[in-house]
Amino acid sequence: MKAVVLAAGEGRRLRPLTGNMGKGMLPVGNRPILEYVLEALREVDIRDIILVVGYQKEKVMNRFGDGKDLDLSIEYVEQKFQLGTAHALFQASGRIDGRFLVAPGDSLVDPRALKNLLTTPDGEWGILAAETSNSSKYGALDVKGDRLVQIRERQKLTEDLISSGTPSSFTLALWEYQDPSLSTLINTGTYMLDTEIFDSLEARGLGERLTLTSCITDEARKRKIRIKRADRWLDAVYPWDLLALNEYALSRTSRDFKGTVEEGVVMKGPVRICEGARIRANSVLVGPISIGKDTEVGPSAYIGANVSIGDNCKVGPFSVVKDSIVMDDVTIGSHSSIHQSIAAQGSTLGDFLGAEKCEYTIRLERYTATKTLGVIIGSDCEISHHVSLFPGVILGNGCRVGPMKALRDNLPDGTNVV
Repeated sequence: MKAVVLAAGEGRRLRPLTGNMGKGMLPVGNRPILEYVLEALREVDIRDIILVVGYQKEKVMNRFGDGKDLDLSIEYVEQKFQLGTAHALFQASGRIDGRFLVAPGDSLVDPRALKNLLTTPDGEWGILAAETSNSSKYGALDVKGDRLVQIRERQKLTEDLISSGTPSSFTLALWEYQDPSLSTLINTGTYMLDTEIFDSLEARGLGERLTLTSCITDEARKRKIRIKRADRWLDAVYPWDLLALNEYALSRTSRDFKGTVEEGVVMKGPVRICEGARIRANSVLVGPISIGKDTEVGPSAYIGANVSIGDNCKVGPFSVVKDSIVMDDVTIGSHSSIHQSIAAQGSTLGDFLGAEKCEYTIRLERYTATKTLGVIIGSDCEISHHVSLFPGVILGNGCRVGPMKALRDNLPDGTNVV
């Protein structure tokens, strides 16, 4: 059996992190999300993969090639225009016979859930569903027994967070709001289908308004589409969602020391240190942690749990990093403090940087929620010394911030604050 993996989209609501890579290539646990998807397929013995690429396709193709490094056979098809998942799936038509699995390339799914989906009886379609306390970001499923009735899409937050300023109660309410009248069973975008789906898509017309979910809903009126449930499924819609994926990926980390650990270093829990990395004297690492190749930490730095630090990074003396993602080629100066945050590739963060977290509480008539936020720093930013970034701030790609600044508002790409 083959699988079609949809990895052509940009992930606009994850900006600025998707400014130069697609959503599936964002790193969690120091590996692209898409890599976990491919490994899950291999674990259920699906090794023939059709990978639909589009936005920043070269980075996907350069990373995975023909799939041999993952013991897979990967074939690429291109979606030249971003016209949605229905159009993306149709690019694989003519390359498949019989039944096949469809999976998004930008969410984490447990292989056990895929095995469950593969039990869909011959002649029927299947849809992988997950329970969630927040159905507002996904299509809610109406079901009857184990059969799909319809997928109800909720209106999404269309304004990019980068242009919304420091998150207001209104913005966060839209981000997290759930309507208690809707089912909490949601569509994961993972399906068991057959080639009849291509005829159905073509008959409806493959314009921008056609969605795969609307086609699946139409087909549910004519055929049995079985509901198969996933115990574990994670997706990132907005930048801070990536931290949950990172925590999940790191939860499977085991101790592995391939770099250099100097005298006086304290390590607790699962810590993974790659080749060429150096942990300088008297630093403290509390796992789960993943530290990439040729990265230097310390001396006397503190790296807390649920932190991934990419390749060719530097964390300066007496700095603290907790519950965060630091992508490749990032420099963090001395005496800095970074919590619940993401720093994208190539950024330089000066000495005494403060990027703390804070809890935001939203109260609506029927709903109260609390969200913990740090900061998001785009790629190739340069932040000078003694800068404070207030919780919830998003810096676009290529921003420049001078010394002794305190930022409360978001910065668009390329902004200079001197």
